[in-house]
Amino acid sequence: MSPGTRDQSMQFVQVCIVLVLALLFAGIACAEETSETKENLIHVSGSGTIKTTPDRCEISFSVVTKNPDVKAAQKENARKMDAVMAALKDPGKGNLTPAEISTSSYSISEVYSPDDTLKAKFGDNVTIYEVSNTVTVETSQLDAVGDLIDVVVASGANGVSSLKFTLSKPKTAELRSEALKIAVDKARADADATLSALGTGVGAVHEVTVEDSYNPPVYYNQDMRSEKLAAAGPSTPIEPGSVDVSARVSITYEIA
Repeated sequence: MSPGTRDQSMQFVQVCIVLVLALLFAGIACAEETSETKENLIHVSGSGTIKTTPDRCEISFSVVTKNPDVKAAQKENARKMDAVMAALKDPGKGNLTPAEISTSSYSISEVYSPDDTLKAKFGDNVTIYEVSNTVTVETSQLDAVGDLIDVVVASGANGVSSLKFTLSKPKTAELRSEALKIAVDKARADADATLSALGTGVGAVHEVTVEDSYNPPVYYNQDMRSEKLAAAGPSTPIEPGSVDVSARVSITYEIA
């Protein structure tokens, strides 16, 4: 190998060593910077809750008929449900629009353990069929919920399987925004108090996470079989109560 070639090879090796060392130091500096950044952060969280009155109600009414003749059970069920639907839409009774009424379930099944009343009516060792048709009403007429129940029971419904109070989407969105503001204020207050005690302050926001929230409806728990409702008086008393709209945030601040 000639002296010139040897010198070029040595220069190439030296350049490679310099590049490797530069990359190594850059990596160490980056790691130190990342470590320092992590050490200069504070993580806090906050929650906010708004209590309000519901503006929507969902009620599920059922018409249940039983008969050894499944077609007879279907026919009786259809007749009673037609009367219930007519009463719900009648301006002088339910005063509901078609958009507020929907069929939520329909089923035909065998009654495997008939009670004494069914045995006395249809006899022992007879296959009895049950037809159930359930309609769900969604309405904003909260002051008329008790009257609606009375109307459908008087028209032939013999069960109320669900009654819950909820919020409309616009009201939920409005109150969730208020709850989020409360949550953010609480998180910032915690960060301020903590860092003030440490003799430092809050810097810029590094990261924010808004957690999903679930606002459960308020269920009105009561045995709502028609015989009990009929004995409740001229109007079934229903009180909506209140519902909660909640929000939660997690915020990471830089420490000033």
